[in-house]
Amino acid sequence: MEEKKCTGDCLRCSFQQQVYCAAQHGHATLAVMPALVARLDRIEAALMKFAPAADIINPLKDGDAQGGAGAENRAPEI
Repeated sequence: MEEKKCTGDCLRCSFQQQVYCAAQHGHATLAVMPALVARLDRIEAALMKFAPAADIINPLKDGDAQGGAGAENRAPEI
């Protein structure tokens, strides 16, 4: 049987092959997730040494990004 190589152009493959590849990608992603979560936990623990009781990164703390002058690049109307 002829061995096929993935070109990355999913539109050239059959629907069945696309479903198989999607399932394989999902399975591979799930296998990596515990390592990512552990790494984020270590990063968070290291950051907490600098400011133990504060939110270090919280982009929504002072309002949403669409309010004020951010999205429109002009001063807010009062």
